Amino acid sequence: MEQSKKRLEIIQAAKLYYYGNMSQEQIGHLMGISRPRVSRLLTEARQLNIVKITVQDPQDSAESAARKLKQRFALKYVKVVPSGNNEETAKSNVGRAASQFLNEHISDHSKIGISWGTTLAAFTREFQAKSQIAGARVVQLVGGTYIENLNIDGRELVKVLAKKLGCAHSILQAPLVVHNAALRDLLMQEPAVIAHFEHIHSLDMAFVGIGTAYYKDSIAFRANYIEEAESRELGEKRLVCDICGHQLLADGSEPQTFLSNRIVGITLPELHQVPLVVGLCAGHKKAAPLAAALRGRHINAVILDEVSAIALMAAANTL
Repeated sequence: MEQSKKRLEIIQAAKLYYYGNMSQEQIGHLMGISRPRVSRLLTEARQLNIVKITVQDPQDSAESAARKLKQRFALKYVKVVPSGNNEETAKSNVGRAASQFLNEHISDHSKIGISWGTTLAAFTREFQAKSQIAGARVVQLVGGTYIENLNIDGRELVKVLAKKLGCAHSILQAPLVVHNAALRDLLMQEPAVIAHFEHIHSLDMAFVGIGTAYYKDSIAFRANYIEEAESRELGEKRLVCDICGHQLLADGSEPQTFLSNRIVGITLPELHQVPLVVGLCAGHKKAAPLAAALRGRHINAVILDEVSAIALMAAANTL
């Protein structure tokens, strides 16, 4: 048993180092061991021929990780996919798995919500419909970012997915962030917005990205809705996750901030009413954000790559 545990530790360290591009110091911090121990594990990985050109591991390791995560977080569905040699490959692999998942779960009158993000973009890019589902509808979950060179915007992802399914789609004709709460309240009274939220309130499933709350990665900052100083202010609140524009603390709760009443899109209570909410993510940087989303029970299914799965399991041990 101890030998098996040691071998698993070697495999995890190797994957974080070679696939996740993490430093030995980062791996040590994540796994709760010293940097010299990480170095020894990587040396043993080569000596035992676990690491050649690729990382070798038991065939069922991904399935084992999925089972552990499903049980640990009481999830409806978990799929762990290979990470490949870089994060873009990992996102494509997650996208293909999400494509298969949608094909297996969609029906004639399904309503599917889509948020935004690079992994969601990989999903819509990789998606190949098994058949046209004319009675389905794809629904934008949050307002647009309105940046020409940002190809992760929900409006475009909704259109791409709907076109591939041959079905209708609903675009939320509003920005993700407005100037103040009063403007948001007025916007929510518009007939077109009310009609859009009726679709949101009857969703069968939703696919959401799991973003970090690091101020330079903040969509509100990148889309020029807030200044850098304001983004830094959010960063000082120890926020770790962005889901559908909502900023979360490590325990999964959403604190009140100057942005809280300015977001146009699905609220977290509304998200909780969706029967199946699938989080898509790839890379070790998503461990803390994903753990927060899971702790808050904002998602009940997840499709992720091996590196993020290993990082999440390590993070889960500290929860």
